[in-house]
Amino acid sequence: MLPGHLIYEVDITNRESIVFINSIKARNLRGFCWLWINLPRIIRSVKRHRGAYECIPALVSPVQVVMVSYWYGYGELGDYNKGEYHQSFGRFVAKHPQALGMFFEHFPAERSGKYINGVFGLGKNFRRKG
Repeated sequence: MLPGHLIYEVDITNRESIVFINSIKARNLRGFCWLWINLPRIIRSVKRHRGAYECIPALVSPVQVVMVSYWYGYGELGDYNKGEYHQSFGRFVAKHPQALGMFFEHFPAERSGKYINGVFGLGKNFRRKG
């Protein structure tokens, strides 16, 4: 253990929690404007959704963001995808298919990471070990 640091792991008590990683990259001026106009609403919509218990957005560059979000299960993530805000995003992509590049990856949380000096990620939903 590092002196002066609190390091811990969490007990994953179920195999239902989902880690969702997505990125949006503006590919042209239209995509850049859309990204910066809509990014605050995207973050808020995830943080306010009843199925998400953590959302960590990160700026990769002026034209790209990555978000890691933690969901109670696939049902809640699917519910968010069916929501109006996500549907409006889909309409923009359909109308302007070259404006944005994206990726979406998800996987079940099967084991704990390490947490140092704070409650983050899966640590927001599970108890500390020991």
